[in-house]
Amino acid sequence: MSWKQTLGKPGEEFIIGKRWLKKHVPKKDRVSKANHKEAFPGAIYDLGEQFVPSVNKRQHIWICMETGKIITKAPSVLAIPKPKPRKEKPVVAVKPTKKVAPVKKVVKPKVEAKPEPVLEPVVTPATKPTPKFTKETSIQEVKGIGKAAFDKLTIAGIQTIDDLLGKHSQEIATLIGRKSDAQIKTWQDNALAMLD
Repeated sequence: MSWKQTLGKPGEEFIIGKRWLKKHVPKKDRVSKANHKEAFPGAIYDLGEQFVPSVNKRQHIWICMETGKIITKAPSVLAIPKPKPRKEKPVVAVKPTKKVAPVKKVVKPKVEAKPEPVLEPVVTPATKPTPKFTKETSIQEVKGIGKAAFDKLTIAGIQTIDDLLGKHSQEIATLIGRKSDAQIKTWQDNALAMLD
């Protein structure tokens, strides 16, 4: 619903409406509907001192956004009620009426502690841990020997760590078709380390 109101002195009149209010009145001078309990729906705009033709004088006025009704009396939303002062109750210290007897300390008689029997530690002779691997361990357990090398060594008759250590590295290299015996020496070193 649109509306129009005329304000200003004769000969200097101007017409206001909803658009004019939104454009010319700063937000700080608007009171939203949620903040007031007036009999006017919508926001209330503070227009300040204006010449009102209906009463033929300047007055401080407010206007309702929805209806365009001019309010000449300050809306109650602008009168901020003062908070009521709180009365604080005086704090009164309460004194005990009964006298409490001091608590006597009970002294327990000292009991002599019996010496505990000294137990001699049982010393077990240190035994060398049995090696996990023996000379009869398969060469498949030796670090560095893969599946292909294991198959070639098995065909050549070398199946245990004892067989691997019992032959010269160059002899084993010839048996499995290798030019160098460097890899075989590494296998033999790894096999020796397993037996230690």
